[in-house]
Order: sequence, then C-alpha cells, then structure tokens
Amino acid sequence: MKNRLILGVLFIVVTVSVVFIIGRSRQAASAVNLGEARPAAEEATNLVPADASATPDSTDVLIPAEKARMAPALASGTWLNSETLTLEKLRGRVVYLEFWTFSCSNCINTLPAIKGYDAKFREKGLVVIGVQSPEFESEKSLETIKRGVARLDVKYPVVTDNEMKTWDAYGVNAWPTIFILDKQGRIRYKHVGEGAYAMQERVIQTLLAEGDKAMSSTTNDEFGGTKIVRSDEEWRKLLTPEQFHVLREKGTERAFTGEYADNHEAGDYYCRACHLKLFSSKTKFESGTGWPSFYEPINKKNVTEIADRSYGMVRTEVVCSRCGSHLGHVFDDGPQPTGLRYCMNSASLKFEKS
Repeated sequence: MKNRLILGVLFIVVTVSVVFIIGRSRQAASAVNLGEARPAAEEATNLVPADASATPDSTDVLIPAEKARMAPALASGTWLNSETLTLEKLRGRVVYLEFWTFSCSNCINTLPAIKGYDAKFREKGLVVIGVQSPEFESEKSLETIKRGVARLDVKYPVVTDNEMKTWDAYGVNAWPTIFILDKQGRIRYKHVGEGAYAMQERVIQTLLAEGDKAMSSTTNDEFGGTKIVRSDEEWRKLLTPEQFHVLREKGTERAFTGEYADNHEAGDYYCRACHLKLFSSKTKFESGTGWPSFYEPINKKNVTEIADRSYGMVRTEVVCSRCGSHLGHVFDDGPQPTGLRYCMNSASLKFEKS
C-alpha cells in the first residue's frame, strides 16, 4: 500500500513537470515566432508620413503627392553601366537621382549608403542614377569619368551632364544633391549634402509601398482622383513648344501632320503631360479626318468633357481628368458600338506598344 502511494505521488509529480515543460516550450516557440515577425512590423512602421506643410521645393521632408512637381526630363548624355534611360521609361519604379562628380570628396562619402540602397531595393523597384555633373573641366573627359566610376566601384547607372542641362533643369547648386522620385515621376524628396541616410532609406521604402497604391489607378486603367497641378513655367520645362501649345493652350495640330494619325500598331495611348492611360489601339479607327480617332476611352473617368463654344461653334472639348490638359474634341458621328468619335491631337498623346 505504501509503495502504491509513493508511485502515485511520483506519477503526479512527473505529470505536472511534463505539463510545465510543454507549456514553457510553447511559450518559447511563441516568442521565437514573434521575434521572426518583428522585422515586417518594424518595416511597416518605418514608413514616412508626408509633411502637409511642405512645398514642392521643400528639403528633407516627404512632399505630399498632390503638391509634388513632375521631375524634368534627363538631358541627353553618355550612359555608363546601363542602356539609355528616360524617366518616362522608368514610370512604375522609384528613382533615386544623385547629382555628383567622381572627384568630389563629399560625393564619394555618400557612395556606401547609395550602393546599399541599390543592393537592397533594386529588385523591389528602385532605380539609382548618378548624374555626373562636372565641377572642373578635367571632369568632362569620358575616359576619366569611366576610370572614376570603375575606381569607385559604382555599378548602378551613371549619365554624363557635361553641359549641366539636367543640373539647371532641377535647380541644383551644390554637390551632392539628391532627389527621390515616386512611381509617377514626381519629386517627393530632396536633400543637399551628405547625411540623412536613414531618412532617405525610409523615403525609398515609403514610395515603394505607396507607389503600388498610387499607380493602381493606371494599372487598373482608372483615374484615382488625385489631380496634378503645374504652373505654365513647369509645363514648359516638361513639354515641347508644340505640345505646350496643344495641351496647355488648347491648340490644334494641322490635319494629317500628327505622329499617330496613321499609326496602326497595337498598344495604348497615354496623356503626354501626365502619363494617364487614355485610349487603346483596339478602339482606334480610320475617320478620314487626319487626326487619330477612337470610339471610346479606356475609362470614362480618365477623360473629362467640357462644353466648348469658341470660334462660333458648339463642340465638346475633351481634357485629361488628372492634369486638365487639352486632348481634342468628341463628336457623335463615330462607329458603333458607341457612335462617338474622340478626335485627338497626336501632340497630346504618348503611344506605347503592347
């Protein structure tokens, strides 16, 4: 009887111990799982809120999308480590621009951080571009630039800016100066000099995350509601004189002279000013008018129709819903299934092949 009592006590002790150990093991496992989840949570909280008080020229803050200005085009130059790139080609990616020169000590000090951004975020949608803007005449030699880029082990794209045209377009006045562009090509962040590396990384993460949402209107072929507002001076920097006249001054190109009047390739037509998708080649038809014509837009939300009573006529003007640029007019003499003819100016459109 005594032995049975002892065995019973031992059984209870062992059972309690096993339950306790299992419980502690589960707690440890839960702690490990929480630990593994922390980087994702930390990354989510690492995003930067836009500064509502910022202006388009603010530095060291994230500029709200609705206040940001479109980035000027990159002037022609010689490209190293890459084929020729344009900001239009890079729509849908976050672009990190550094105005630098290979012999500038301050610029060289930024390279470890910038190389780190390139390595960490390239596959996630970041494109780093070094705009080689010379301070001295000796920095204009292409062979010298190539040697400098190789010596500094710069692997990301570099473009020469020997005539300082891109430098002037962006209003730069010091080396190095950094601009970070969102996926729609707007300048959302600017920094002058060294430092602010942690902030820049957070801005990159924010724009990569925000970009997916911000571009959803283009991906889904539907205007999302955020308008782009620019001054005439800003538009003149982004457009050719003819494009500015048509898009911003409501001009009309001469019939049969436009780039797309006789275009029969498959693809989509975007607003030349803000790159909102407007029309598809699937709805393009030969109207015989001398202007590219479509029987319906990609999405009704992407174009806005306005009564036009100029020149003693009553017509319906068509403008881009996002930037308000003039596209052409719509008439009710088109083919089925809509019976409409969206008569557009080639200068207002940018065609991209499927």
